Amino acid sequence: MAAFEGKKAILQIDVNGTPTQFGEVRSYELSIDAGTIDVSTISTDWKKFLRGQRSWSGTLQCFYDPDDPAQAALETQVNAGLDVHLTFLDLGDEVGKPKKSGNAVITNVTTSVATEDAVGLSITFQGNGELTVETVTTP
Repeated sequence: MAAFEGKKAILQIDVNGTPTQFGEVRSYELSIDAGTIDVSTISTDWKKFLRGQRSWSGTLQCFYDPDDPAQAALETQVNAGLDVHLTFLDLGDEVGKPKKSGNAVITNVTTSVATEDAVGLSITFQGNGELTVETVTTP
């Protein structure tokens, strides 16, 4: 079984149509959920299900940097009530590596401040439509 270095991961947001890497990222999570529809009937021992709709969501943890173009674009789009387009390059941006992308609604932005830590930024997002899964074709 292979193991991969998390330090190669890249998260991008579209800034005026250009994918722009988030700076100061500490970690991110991307969750894909599949709904189910219970079609079980009485007089059976086992439940049966149909596949339902899928959704995706996640969180981003980074150090706050108001000069970072990606963080600034996210703040601008959130304040304007717009979706953001996110791209996840979990294994880096080398040709042939997996790439996931889609539009998302930012549901929460939290700034954290402590005396013994750098100022942090936590962003929660909910996918708005399909999460496209493909491979990197150009770095």
